[in-house]
Amino acid sequence: MKVTMVIQEAMRLYPAAAFVSREALEDTRIGNILVPKGVCIWTLIPTLHRDPEIWGADANEFKPDRFVNGVSKACKSAQGYIPFGLGTRLCLGKNFAMVQLKVLLSLIVSKFTFSLSPSYRHSPAFRMLVEPEHGVYIKIQNI
Repeated sequence: MKVTMVIQEAMRLYPAAAFVSREALEDTRIGNILVPKGVCIWTLIPTLHRDPEIWGADANEFKPDRFVNGVSKACKSAQGYIPFGLGTRLCLGKNFAMVQLKVLLSLIVSKFTFSLSPSYRHSPAFRMLVEPEHGVYIKIQNI
């Protein structure tokens, strides 16, 4: 359970994809905005995943315990957490990816210790994929 919560929180703060896009199939109203048919709407996943109105005042903090009661109780909107997409466009590999992550993390953490380089500057770059802007150097040691 704890490994799942850590993965979910890491994917909330640093999703693999930076955005999802959809084309309006008909004229659509979103709040006060009219989106004409054919217009492409982009949702920036990192912005959605860090919205204090959805996640609370601590939205930018790494707190895996927010997922202790599952994804549906972690935020105020069922559509507020979309690291694998949503609905009919949900990633087919979601469950397989989660199992792989759990196995891989368990194996790695049981055999190695990790520490960041003292020169590391935290600066995620939200491009097509989310990646460290300046790279990241990690010191890995056998246990």
